[in-house]
Amino acid sequence: MKIIAVETLELEAPLDQPWKIATFTLSSLTASLVRIRTDDGVTGIGEAIARLGPGICTAVVHEILAPVLIGQDPHNIEGLWEDMVRTMRPRGHSRGYHLEAIAGVDIALWDLLGQAAGKPVWELLAGHGRRTVPAYASSILIDSPERMASEAAKLVATGYRAIKMKVGQSLRPDIERIEAVRAATGSGIDIMLDANSGYDPTSAIQIGRAAERLGIYWLEEPVHPDDLPGYRRVRSALKDVRLAAGEGEFTAAGFLPFLEQGLLDVVQPDIARCAGFTGSRRVAALASAYGVQFAPHTGASGPVCIAATLHLAAAVPNLLTFEDMYIHNPLHAVLLKPLPKQTGGRMAMLPGPGLGVALDEEQLTKFSRGKWRVSGDRQV
Repeated sequence: MKIIAVETLELEAPLDQPWKIATFTLSSLTASLVRIRTDDGVTGIGEAIARLGPGICTAVVHEILAPVLIGQDPHNIEGLWEDMVRTMRPRGHSRGYHLEAIAGVDIALWDLLGQAAGKPVWELLAGHGRRTVPAYASSILIDSPERMASEAAKLVATGYRAIKMKVGQSLRPDIERIEAVRAATGSGIDIMLDANSGYDPTSAIQIGRAAERLGIYWLEEPVHPDDLPGYRRVRSALKDVRLAAGEGEFTAAGFLPFLEQGLLDVVQPDIARCAGFTGSRRVAALASAYGVQFAPHTGASGPVCIAATLHLAAAVPNLLTFEDMYIHNPLHAVLLKPLPKQTGGRMAMLPGPGLGVALDEEQLTKFSRGKWRVSGDRQV
């Protein structure tokens, strides 16, 4: 089996109600799809994270990665992954769009092999083999304390046993929001805080002390992801709340300083940014060596990323929980069948081979920013 074509498609869906977080407001959701075809007719689909500039990511796929892939055997995923990384590593590109583009390709390759073998990706990964995974509701967006508390109560009523809420905008109002949500859920529900790097270290410590008082489960991205001194300050000041981070990291090497210095209790790589299944599994293995738990990030991603993350969560041994973005994402309409819903705070695996998802061509046309761009010969 040989790869004969690499294809990409950029998607964008405007939001009726923008998603507001501490450091950014999303008015539309975007994604870059990758499709890989072989000479025996098997195809695989993947997704590269594309919060901004999805066209940049697809250009990387065609200008840099497709020449590495065309004519190669897709079974050799580790080798292809290393070859793709090596194209730009000597040139200083070990983060950013290059790794995100590789993520889309890697996910598509694993889907392709699952399709060829007639097995789901979680089974091909030969990992833990979970049929369901624990899931938390993500995320209650920044609003008034009353509305955030009301939203939390509704989520608990639907079966969630853990809920994440956005903070990071302003210290005192954030504390009021946390207090309101805790009062609405009671002590039996885990609450996570996601600051999206919105605090300086001093403010993060103050919010962390409030989190300790209120029995909060984790504080996520309290300061800027590159602020290791800030993380050290926060870690040394807080003893009774977990620290989580990693959605902005791209490789196991990027996580290494956090793990070596004991700065994190939970790592959160995003499969569509952290170089796909291959890169994310390396992060999980590294974290396991340091006794740190794994809770993959999904966020505002498209449905192919969500499906891939479910398979990853089923396989890694040190899984803590899965991020279930319950907020309506219009891009999910591009699937022929919807993704599974949580039941009692757990998510079931997708049935079928590969990722277990298929694309609705009509909906793709609705959200696409053009036609499929092709490298290679799809007709062979």
